[in-house]
Formats: sequence, C-alpha cells, structure tokens
Amino acid sequence: MGGFFYYAWYDIIIMIYYTVHAKARMIFRGITEEMVKSALLKPDRIGIGYDGKNLVFKKFSKGIVKIVFINKKSSQVIVSVIWELIKKN
Repeated sequence: MGGFFYYAWYDIIIMIYYTVHAKARMIFRGITEEMVKSALLKPDRIGIGYDGKNLVFKKFSKGIVKIVFINKKSSQVIVSVIWELIKKN
C-alpha cells in the first residue's frame, strides 16, 4: 500500500509505502496515516535505529509516536509504527 505525499517546501512528491506489519501495527495501535505523515513532515526528534533504519518521533495528545522507516530514492517505506514509552525517573 502506498500513497502520494507532497513536501511543499521541497516541491517534490514522495511515495509512502507501508509494510503489512506497519499497517497492522497502525490499526492495532490506533495510529492514522495522517499522524505518520505529520511525524515525517515535522518530527519532534529524529534518530537512527537498528540496521541503520531511520526513526522519527512526534508528540500527539495520546503520547509519542515512533516511526521506523527506510528512505528510498523517491519513496519512504514505513517498517513499523509504535507508541514510544515515556521513561520516568
């Protein structure tokens, strides 16, 4: 599954593809495609995860979403979508 996503300030169109695992996790965890797009467009934090996969984090009213994805030439493949646990001191 994929969809067009327009990065306005870069004036390019990026295809977003979701793995079956990512879509299943999104449904199970109540995370929408709009939330994923928002996190990709304006992340609160970025990082590098396991096997060099890209990570973006975005805070929403329910908590912080972590998006695990791979950058391709003209697309992004969403590997997994997770509610990030907030560590308490």
